[in-house]
Amino acid sequence: MSPRDRVFYYSRTWAVALALIALGTVAWLVFYSFNAGWKLGYYIAGVIVLFSELLRRFITARFRPTNWLARTNDEGVFIQFRSYLNYHLPAEDLTVVFVSYSEIRSARLVRERVQLPNEDGGYDTQFLRYVELELEGDIAPLGKALQAELIERAPQEKRWYGSSSTVYQDHPVRMQSPPFVQMRWRVVPCAQRFLEALRPYTTIGDPVSLMQDFAHMQGLSREEQQLRLRELTERGETITSIYIARKLYGCGLTEAKEMVEGLRRGTSIGN
Repeated sequence: MSPRDRVFYYSRTWAVALALIALGTVAWLVFYSFNAGWKLGYYIAGVIVLFSELLRRFITARFRPTNWLARTNDEGVFIQFRSYLNYHLPAEDLTVVFVSYSEIRSARLVRERVQLPNEDGGYDTQFLRYVELELEGDIAPLGKALQAELIERAPQEKRWYGSSSTVYQDHPVRMQSPPFVQMRWRVVPCAQRFLEALRPYTTIGDPVSLMQDFAHMQGLSREEQQLRLRELTERGETITSIYIARKLYGCGLTEAKEMVEGLRRGTSIGN
């Protein structure tokens, strides 16, 4: 390890804080309910415990060795494009790529404002941050690996209620416009620290701000609409993509699911 080696990972502080808040709330409810004879408090405490169990994977995943997005050393950058939440998927899959500094033409911060429709007829706004790398050389293998990750299926797991499989539609790395690779930056340290680590080896461009509107797609051609729907699924917004498909084409839930699944696999959908 050298002083320039650094790991950029998903913060464990949030996970610890959430667990402590839930534990403290349950303890207070039980204590208060016992002393005040407030039976409803036991019910609320039980609901919180059940909700915490549903979130357990989100918390424990942050303490696993796979909880990282990028690693820098003297030679280049390791990028993990499998979500840390999908640690249960086959370990032999290709999920990490090494990019030498000589292969990075430029890097920059991209701020993105995203509008998504909601069921109330309005829209919700997300504010996202990406680090974008402009690469050179043969990037086709990386593109294939990213596509394979999009359609990855989980093995069956035994649970107390039976068997099921779970894949989180969370894709932290994307390559929409080769040779540009974008890493969604929800990790620590901040994106500026990562870019400073790259500065001695490549050009750091000025930050850019973009706006993506997925709430008003009616005026687009069918091809443009389906490109946008596919982009939504790649962002992990599968449910929103299905919802928009039903609104755009007036189809049923099953047909919309099949359409979105086909777009996720790269299958074109005819009229």
